[in-house]
Amino acid sequence: MTTTTNGLIYKTQDYKESSKLLFVYSPFGKVTLVANGVKSYKHEFRVLSQYLTEIEFAYQDKEMFALSKAKLIEGFDGLKKDYMWLSKQAIILEIVDHLITDDIDHDKVYPLMIELLKHPYGYLIFALKLLFGFGYRLNFVGDEPTGFSIKNAAVTTKKDGEYADIDLETTTLMASLYFYKTGDDITLAPPQIKHIEHFIKTFYRYHMEYDIKGLKE
Repeated sequence: MTTTTNGLIYKTQDYKESSKLLFVYSPFGKVTLVANGVKSYKHEFRVLSQYLTEIEFAYQDKEMFALSKAKLIEGFDGLKKDYMWLSKQAIILEIVDHLITDDIDHDKVYPLMIELLKHPYGYLIFALKLLFGFGYRLNFVGDEPTGFSIKNAAVTTKKDGEYADIDLETTTLMASLYFYKTGDDITLAPPQIKHIEHFIKTFYRYHMEYDIKGLKE
C-alpha cells in the first residue's frame, strides 16, 4: 500500500533538460523529489511543481525519489503576490533549508510551518519557536525583569545585574510570539518588528553560528 503525505516545496532546481528537483519538507522530514518532465507546458504536475507550494505525493522512505500521485494542496497565491510579505516569510523556508535536521520533531514542526506561512508575523514566530527545537529554551521568568540577555537566553533582572541586549518592551513582545497559540491576537509596530528581527538575527548568529540572510541589518 502506497503512503501519501503532504509536503511543502521550499526550493527547486532545474534537472536535466525538462525536469526539476523539488526540495520538499514534510512530516517525515526533508526529501528530494525528481519531477520528471514537469518543465513541459503540458505536464500534469507543472503547476504544482513550483516554489512555495504545498502538495500531496506518494512517499517513500528514501532521501530522493520520483514525484508521483501528486495533488495540489495549497498554492499560497496571496503570499506570492505580495513581494514584501513573501520576502519576510521566505525566512521560514531559509530556516527549513539550512537548519532543520533529522532529529527535529517534523510531525510537529510541519503543521506549525504551514500555519505560520499564512500569519502576518509568521517568520518571527517560527524563528523564535524553532529555537526550542534546536535546544535553546528561552527563559522569560524573573523578578523585576529589565530586558533579555542573548548570551544567557534569559531575562535580565535588577538583582542579577546582567547586561540586557533587548529592552523590556521588546522582551515582552518576544514572549508573546515565543508562546504564541493559534488565534492569539498580536499587533506589532514597525519599530518593534525591527527590534525583534535584530534579536533573532543576533541570537542565531551567536548561538548557532548561522546568519539569517533574509534578515537585513
